[in-house]
Amino acid sequence: MTFSAIWRDAVVDHQRKEIAMAFEGLKLVAAPKQAPTDPASKRRQRLIMQIDHQLYMAEPENVGRKFRGRWWSIDLDCKPTLSIKYGKVPLELAKGKHAIACGDMAGVVDALKKAREAAIEGTFDSQLATVSEQVRARFKKGR
Repeated sequence: MTFSAIWRDAVVDHQRKEIAMAFEGLKLVAAPKQAPTDPASKRRQRLIMQIDHQLYMAEPENVGRKFRGRWWSIDLDCKPTLSIKYGKVPLELAKGKHAIACGDMAGVVDALKKAREAAIEGTFDSQLATVSEQVRARFKKGR
């Protein structure tokens, strides 16, 4: 065995001891293997994350702050209108309807919470698949 190999092994052993000391008192276990996720659940999780981000932006303490990518706009009557989007594409909520008219910002929060529940239940799965295919088709055209 060469000196460099002995030195490398000594350094690795030292690092392992330092790591073990850092986690002293904690129960260490082997990491469980994650089951492969299907594309539909990945899209659903992404939508839920986006809704959570919109909920953060709609919190009362954040209303005055400037955020990019808000899903709601304020009309001339100072009433917010909310669209649920996947990426930049608004999802159809009912036949030909892509937005929710809200009375105030509390209404926006309520609508986002309901949209989150619907996303968890898989209500938007077919629309998410369609939007995802459309986006992929646009990328393929450029090749």
